[in-house]
Amino acid sequence: MPQLLVDAHCHPTEEVRAGRDEDEWVEAAGYVPLDTVCLMSTDAWDQRLVARAAAAWPSKVVPAFGFHPWGVHTLSLAHPAPPAREHYEALLGPNVAELLPHLPPPVSLTEALAQLEAYLVAHPHALVGEVGLDRSFRIPLPQTSPRRLSRCQTPLAHQLAVLRAQIALACRYGRSVSMHSVRAAGPTLDLLADVDAHLPGFSRIGVLLHSCTLSVPSLTQVQRAHANVFVSFSTAIQTQHTSELMRACDPARVLCESDYHAWAELAPRTAAAMAAYGAARETGVSDELKAQLASNFHRYCHYKETKS
Repeated sequence: MPQLLVDAHCHPTEEVRAGRDEDEWVEAAGYVPLDTVCLMSTDAWDQRLVARAAAAWPSKVVPAFGFHPWGVHTLSLAHPAPPAREHYEALLGPNVAELLPHLPPPVSLTEALAQLEAYLVAHPHALVGEVGLDRSFRIPLPQTSPRRLSRCQTPLAHQLAVLRAQIALACRYGRSVSMHSVRAAGPTLDLLADVDAHLPGFSRIGVLLHSCTLSVPSLTQVQRAHANVFVSFSTAIQTQHTSELMRACDPARVLCESDYHAWAELAPRTAAAMAAYGAARETGVSDELKAQLASNFHRYCHYKETKS
């Protein structure tokens, strides 16, 4: 039996990327013992998979379409996109030489946004995600075992340009956003202040800082400044301050997630995140907590309606 439990952020499309049969994967989504699964995309490749799962299981799967910061080096701010060597050398610098033979032709941000917009139009209840900022990620070298990392990092300015464009699209369509922020607390807070001041409609969408690792002061600051900012916690990503964060966040704007890449693990990992939250708040796990988290997720997804 499905639990009254929501996984606010997960990545099981990675199972297909790793070789699982696509039709079997879509079928398996219906057997996840959760009430709701918010299924993230990360790039142009898996957005189609998210759409398939959402179409097959509309009462269970909430789709999210977006371009993850780990892949935005493949997007060019120029339209049309320049040749691969020109794009990657300009963006990533001389260290890209080892990576260059393995990188795909760049796609213009204009084209990427057009694809994203098409999915939002086709799925009226879809969110925008996963999007965000990451100042620690280095682009991996392909076909290395164990995986080796290159010295290449996508410049923050490029990440910000792609993120801001996706948030602008979310504002235009009134869709909430699932956001990644790693070692980027300052830029994240600055961006939220900027889009709040300059993007029409920003205050009418929800913004989820998923697997939140902000400091307690930063979390307190951002939730005071922005009534539409929610946070979620997972057991996949924790710090020594996670329990403090759980106690500091607004209980009406907290969610739990698996942040995991396999259907079979979503329910136990989401339940573990909820148990950790209940322990941190000294409330334990109860039907009331499950109902509160489900209500929070609904308000996050439908923030526009709550502000009408």
